[in-house]
Amino acid sequence: MFRYLARNFPQPEQLFLVHPLQLSRWLEVAWAARPNAPLIGNTVGMTPELGSPTVIADFDLPDTLLQTLEPGIQGTDPGGYHPPGRNLTPLFWDHTGYAFHIESTGIVPIINRIVQLIVTGETLGRIRPETLQWARATEELFLRDPPPFSITGVTSRARSEFDITRRGLYYALFGFDLPFGIPGQATGGPAPWKADVGNGANTAFGARWHELLTQIWTGYKNRLNQTGENATDAQYVGLLCEAIDDMLGNRRLGGRLAREEFAAVAMMSWYHLTVESDTPVVQDLQATATSPAERLQRLGGRVKMNPTPNAREKFELADPISALLWGIELSLFNPGGQPESLYLPPVLNGPPSTLNVEVNRIIDLWQSVTGTRIKTPTEAVGGAGGPRPTAQPLRVPTPGLDGSSMVAASGNGRRG
Repeated sequence: MFRYLARNFPQPEQLFLVHPLQLSRWLEVAWAARPNAPLIGNTVGMTPELGSPTVIADFDLPDTLLQTLEPGIQGTDPGGYHPPGRNLTPLFWDHTGYAFHIESTGIVPIINRIVQLIVTGETLGRIRPETLQWARATEELFLRDPPPFSITGVTSRARSEFDITRRGLYYALFGFDLPFGIPGQATGGPAPWKADVGNGANTAFGARWHELLTQIWTGYKNRLNQTGENATDAQYVGLLCEAIDDMLGNRRLGGRLAREEFAAVAMMSWYHLTVESDTPVVQDLQATATSPAERLQRLGGRVKMNPTPNAREKFELADPISALLWGIELSLFNPGGQPESLYLPPVLNGPPSTLNVEVNRIIDLWQSVTGTRIKTPTEAVGGAGGPRPTAQPLRVPTPGLDGSSMVAASGNGRRG
């Protein structure tokens, strides 16, 4: 979310110069605005599926109070107050899949440690005022409890740690764990974000997702076949999308997880924005580079911490997988929709569409991140003879079947 807000400034890093109170108020306005879900292969969005058509109105502030709390953010004057700031909305609301992949890079403990060292001493050397403003805003927004009654207030005596709340969100929707533990958490015992989940976790998501990507790749690879069959059945691809749509929708019933998703995406977008360019903190810590992953690696080196393996691919995967997951949740590829558009160009034997190219890139990145091959070298290409993929399963996919997580945690909540 903050990455989209930053586009309203001449330089995106100028967002860090906005007072954190204004940024906190902007989150309230952003929640109340009609959100848009970025859609893969498109430059426009649609209203995301949040499990309830009234969840935004159920939790937003009354309009008069929203006007009283107007953030007054203007891109040309980041240090000033210029109501009405709501001219900047609506905004894109990324999917939890975005937050999961950004956090999987290991960015949170690295950035948090940097903030800690900046505000407690001088071990990182000379820090410019712009970096101090960034550190203050990061601390205010994400390293303390939110203001009372804030839309991002998803911690309390009922759930005391946002780290655990985010992991619970990822586990509920995907059955995935982050590939590292929570710093400082004692080892042993069940992961706290799994203790009370009951049946509310999509442990079959990984298997369904892998099968969907496999079917899409098979269809894309054989799209120009002149002889032989195309092993991909559009109806089956649609049924897989529908199964994933149902799985995610079941976790969202009644608007559940909407606030948690909003808070997680807001945090990860701020941290992502920090390393997306050579921001003041990146420059001050001599971590300038050409990609977010390289900047994070260099920042981590300053605090003796390392990002996770394949951080580059995780950064690159976050945006397109967010857009694809929203498209699935909006039922764009269900039976009766356009499941074949995931792998077939719009014109017979024509060039691949933007959607085809982006989904193919997701497959490449997913293979690299998970180490699970989808593009098997033994499969026939272009109708040539040779081994074919196995036939699709006899049974129609359903959300209730067990499956294995594609991204297993190395520590399962233990100290990384």
